[in-house]
Amino acid sequence: MKKLSANILDGKFEHLIDEDKLQVTHLQIKSGEEIPSHESDKTVIVVIYRGKVDFVGEDGKDIIIPGDIIRMDPHEIHSLKAIEDSDLLVIKAAI
Repeated sequence: MKKLSANILDGKFEHLIDEDKLQVTHLQIKSGEEIPSHESDKTVIVVIYRGKVDFVGEDGKDIIIPGDIIRMDPHEIHSLKAIEDSDLLVIKAAI
């Protein structure tokens, strides 16, 4: 067992785990900040645990809030914009 803790980042990101087949990233985005369209070669899980984010994927868009989870297949194009200061956990895995 290994305990990991996310830090207060002031609008940045940190990789909590960065391995060949698994990457876990704490992403902190400030209100109004946008992450432009991009994709990953791995399956992606996004868990928001603070704030509110406008999330756009290939199948449409949705506002996500704490408790929501987004799952994307490899190479699915997506973007996001923070409506409020937000913290997200982004898990990328080759499965």
